[in-house]
Amino acid sequence: MSTENNKLGNFFGDQKVSDYNRKIIPRWWSGGIAGAFTHCVVAPFDLLETQMMFLSKDISMVDYIKFAIKNHGFLSLYDGLSAQILRQLSYTTLRFHLYQVGKQYVDDYNLFHKVYVASISGLLAGTVGIPCELINTRMHVDRLLKVKYRRNYRNVFDGIHTIWRNEGFRALYTGGLCSFTRATLVNIGQNAMYDQSKIMYKHYFDWDDDCKILHITSSLTAAILCAPVVQPIEILKTMQMNRSAGYLTTTSEKITYMMRFGFRGLFRGITPSLLRMIPQTIIMFLLYEQLRIQFGYYEEKVD
Repeated sequence: MSTENNKLGNFFGDQKVSDYNRKIIPRWWSGGIAGAFTHCVVAPFDLLETQMMFLSKDISMVDYIKFAIKNHGFLSLYDGLSAQILRQLSYTTLRFHLYQVGKQYVDDYNLFHKVYVASISGLLAGTVGIPCELINTRMHVDRLLKVKYRRNYRNVFDGIHTIWRNEGFRALYTGGLCSFTRATLVNIGQNAMYDQSKIMYKHYFDWDDDCKILHITSSLTAAILCAPVVQPIEILKTMQMNRSAGYLTTTSEKITYMMRFGFRGLFRGITPSLLRMIPQTIIMFLLYEQLRIQFGYYEEKVD
C-alpha cells in the first residue's frame, strides 16, 4: 500500500525533504512552467539562431546583433515570444510528463531504455507543438523577407487564425516531419542525456540526487551533446516552414542553400544555438528540479 504526500509543506517549512528516503516525483506541469520561464531569458538567441540560417552573407553573430538592434530596435529580438511561450506550456509540458511516466516502466540505469522513452514522448509531444513552432519560425524571419512576402502576425493567436483562414488547417503542420524528428532528437539529447549524466556523476562524485551542482553539470553535458545533433534538422525545418515565402520551394534548393558555406552550412547558427541551448537547458532543468523538490510528491510505503 502507498500514499501520496504533498511537498507543499516542504516549501512552507513544515516538512524536510531529507525526512524521506523516496525520490520526489514532479508534477505534470513542472516542465512547461520551467520551459516558459526559461525561454523569456533566451528568446533573443533563439531568434538570432533562426535568422542567421537565412542570411546570404557570412556575417558574425556580434555584427548581426548590432545590425538588428540598429535597424529594428532591441525589442525585435523578442519576435515570436508569444508563440514560444504557448509552445512551452503545451509541447514541453507534454514531453516532460510523458517521459516521466514512461520511465516508470523501463530500467532507469539503461541508456537505451531512456532513449526509447524519450523518442516516443518527444514524437507524441511534437504533434502538439508544431503550429506554435511554425508561427514562431515565421515571425522570426519576417523582417528578413521582402515586404510583399511578410506575414506580419501580431501574436501567436493571430498567426493561427491567419494560417487557418488563408492556407487551411493542414498548413498549420507545415514542416511536420522535420519538426517530429527535431522533437525526438531534442528529447533524447536533453531529457535522456540529462538523466544518464545524473546517474554517471552521482556514481563518480557521490552527489545527492537533489544537489544543484549535479543538476547544473548534468544539464550542461546534455546541452553540449544535444546542440550539434539537432542543428542540421533545425535548419531544414526552418526552411521547410518558410517555403511559401517565395524561395527555397524544392528539396534541392534547400540543400543547395544549406551548403552555401560548405560543410559549415549544416551547422550555420551553431554559435547562437549553443548560446541559447546551454543556458536554456541549465536554467530549465534547475527550475524543473526545484519545482519537483518544492511542489512535487513522493510515495511513502506503508505496511
